[in-house]
Amino acid sequence: MMPVVSVVIPTHNRKLMLKRALDSVLNQTLKEIEVIVVDNASVDGTEVMVKSIPDGRISYFRHEINEGGPAARNTGIKKAKATLISLLDDDDEWFPEKLALQVAQIKNAETKIGLVYAGSEIYDETTQKILRVHSPRYRGRVYEQLLLNNILSSASMLIKKECFDKVGVFDETLTSCQDWDMWLRIAEHFEFDYIDEVLVRINMHTEQISNDYAQLIPGRTRMVQKHAAEFKKYPKIYVVHLKRIGKLYCLNGTWSKSLNWFQQAIAVNPLEIFKITAWVLLEWPWVNLFSKSRNFKKYK
Repeated sequence: MMPVVSVVIPTHNRKLMLKRALDSVLNQTLKEIEVIVVDNASVDGTEVMVKSIPDGRISYFRHEINEGGPAARNTGIKKAKATLISLLDDDDEWFPEKLALQVAQIKNAETKIGLVYAGSEIYDETTQKILRVHSPRYRGRVYEQLLLNNILSSASMLIKKECFDKVGVFDETLTSCQDWDMWLRIAEHFEFDYIDEVLVRINMHTEQISNDYAQLIPGRTRMVQKHAAEFKKYPKIYVVHLKRIGKLYCLNGTWSKSLNWFQQAIAVNPLEIFKITAWVLLEWPWVNLFSKSRNFKKYK
């Protein structure tokens, strides 16, 4: 039977987390799915675990070297048989109605809709508490909102395969911001819709890329450079991104490089010098303390 949805899950050395993610997919009320696990050279028994699950909807593919999350996603997207694709990171999980509700919505949507997303809760695995809930806010043409920030969680989406046919697959040269780059490219050609329900749990833990300046800084830098022509059309948005990279360098402890990005922001809007000075004097010490408490990896 042709699947209605292809679910792509990249993974690397997270056998137990992956099992939880897989359970949340296999327990979906929508049963007409295929699950594509793409293993980035795990050495923790991931392959044995996946192949031990007695469910013919699961396919397992392995990269012999760790090529990164975007490459694994791209492998899965290229293998997908369904006309609808959903992405799930190996450390996150879905609530049972997620796919069924989204399929019903996207089938009844206008043809210009490229994807449907949903709300998500952010869950701290250490404290076992829900930190916050992200409710959907934007539908229709969301390109300008995406220029400012990544407003979407990849795990919350159901995407028409034709979106990837139109804009291509994930940019494997980005060490971070790959999702943001992709949604921005899709938003140039398609409109977005959402379901106003929390259907996804994003699990927070210490192994995430958000704790790694070595990936955050070069990824965000390349993202801003890649879309610089578009950002410059919106000077207020462009300044925000220049300052964000400067702040990341501050938190990384590389002050000379942060100064360069702050200077670029001031060149766009001289009044930014007051905001930057206030952040360095008032906010930076507290944010820096938080970074140290989370053991962020430095970018050298």
